[in-house]
Amino acid sequence: MTAPQAVVLVGGEGTRLRPLTDTRPKPMMPLVDRPFVAHQLDHLRRHGVQDVVFSCGYRPDALREFFGDGEGHGVRLRYVVDPEPLGTAGAVRNARDLIDADRILVFNGDILTDLDLTALVAQHERTGAEGTVALTPVDDPSAYGLVRLHDDRSVQEFLEKPSREDLRPGEPYLINAGTYVLEPAALSRIPAGVKVSIERQTFPLIAAERALYGFPSDAYWRDIGTPDSYLDAHMDVLSAAVGTNSPAGDAYLGPGTQVADGARVGPLASLGPGCVVADGAAVDRSVVGPGGRIGARASLRRAILGEGVVVGEEAVLHDGVVVGDRATVPAGVRLAGPVRVPTGSTAAEPAPAG
Repeated sequence: MTAPQAVVLVGGEGTRLRPLTDTRPKPMMPLVDRPFVAHQLDHLRRHGVQDVVFSCGYRPDALREFFGDGEGHGVRLRYVVDPEPLGTAGAVRNARDLIDADRILVFNGDILTDLDLTALVAQHERTGAEGTVALTPVDDPSAYGLVRLHDDRSVQEFLEKPSREDLRPGEPYLINAGTYVLEPAALSRIPAGVKVSIERQTFPLIAAERALYGFPSDAYWRDIGTPDSYLDAHMDVLSAAVGTNSPAGDAYLGPGTQVADGARVGPLASLGPGCVVADGAAVDRSVVGPGGRIGARASLRRAILGEGVVVGEEAVLHDGVVVGDRATVPAGVRLAGPVRVPTGSTAAEPAPAG
């Protein structure tokens, strides 16, 4: 089996992760010891895929500056930039001139998974499909789109955000997992320069010809697009709930990070390079970006801090506080989520209700 090329869709603005994405594209959000999209390159490389195209939109220079031509990451890496948002299908179509393989793998740039890509491509070849969609089971598909299959795994129908009345007792609730295998014929269906959704427009056309197949998998799967899910992804990597090339353990301390003897970091906390945690501080199930300063006796629990954030002595950030780059949380301020502190600002304690 010849390894296909891959197109990774990295053009989204990551609005649900603001203010963290004010200063970086979502694929460049750190996940433990590397940018998120580096995990996807690791995953592709483990399955023999070494030719990758990043289909970019928002802040493409950040990706180019970090990854370059991909040589340092074990892949050949090229870039295409959408002049304007053209949807998921348009983003794939824009990469067409850089595709010379018989088939391509397409990845949404905000999905963390250890899906068996080799098995996915093998099924695609075996069925002679024009397109194959990886599917993941969920307990409640109402926030997603339910995918129903025929017995041979060809796609029967898509139901967008189904109501309870739409569901059938005992059926598996399978949703699109954001990883696809496509033949050239699928790409030829996408018009150039037009905003097109691959999920809502292209796939139903292929399914109508019984040429689109599903690949159900119980592999680990997470969309990192919200603060809670992004935070949980760190804990899953640290606890080895998902297979990655990052170190697992009770906590990750980036190079040059200093933790005072009387401070506590962990369980399941991740600190970027050059952080300082002062005496008596506690960082629990939280993410601290590079250069963070955590004051004496401060407490972080399920908090996310961007780069260069300063937290004063005895400040408290608990349960869903998100702090943008270079912001300051003064000494003694107490914040409980969901709270978002804007980039470069100084946090103020919320006024009492009423």
